[in-house]
Amino acid sequence: MVYLLFSPVIDRYNALHHLSRSLDGGAAGVFFTHPGLAITPLHAFMDEIVLTGILVLGVFAITEEFNTLAPAANAGALLIGLLVATIGACAGYLEAWPINPARDFGPRLFCYLTGWGAQAFPAPQNYWWVPIAGPLLGGVVGGALYQGAIRPFLPARRQARAEKAGIKP
Repeated sequence: MVYLLFSPVIDRYNALHHLSRSLDGGAAGVFFTHPGLAITPLHAFMDEIVLTGILVLGVFAITEEFNTLAPAANAGALLIGLLVATIGACAGYLEAWPINPARDFGPRLFCYLTGWGAQAFPAPQNYWWVPIAGPLLGGVVGGALYQGAIRPFLPARRQARAEKAGIKP
């Protein structure tokens, strides 16, 4: 849909700046992510692990039924949206914050098929795998950190467990 609506604008931008899709990746950043200046794929991979880990840990904390400080059900979506926006505002420059494999892979595949070629796959510095592998691993790390280091120690969860076992708090 974005391509359908904005393709004349993208082509005009590329022509004005003497860019080509396949050689320079002209306007590719509209569709898929790429590392910022001086960011290597390995550094970007670590960034995505950390950023996606923070996102998943935050989503778990916001939606935890035993987190007495979590927002009411109606505010959870808003807070998750604010968390995503905060991650983007703080670290978006690094590689345009993929933090979700689908946010990058689908548009990258589409661009490969519509003329961006090697700029999309394998991408400069063979970057294409970073927005897939980094968030997948980061989600596991963030979820494991929450499940192991935070969830068992929530006071309301401990109290519920004690009541279920018949122990007075």
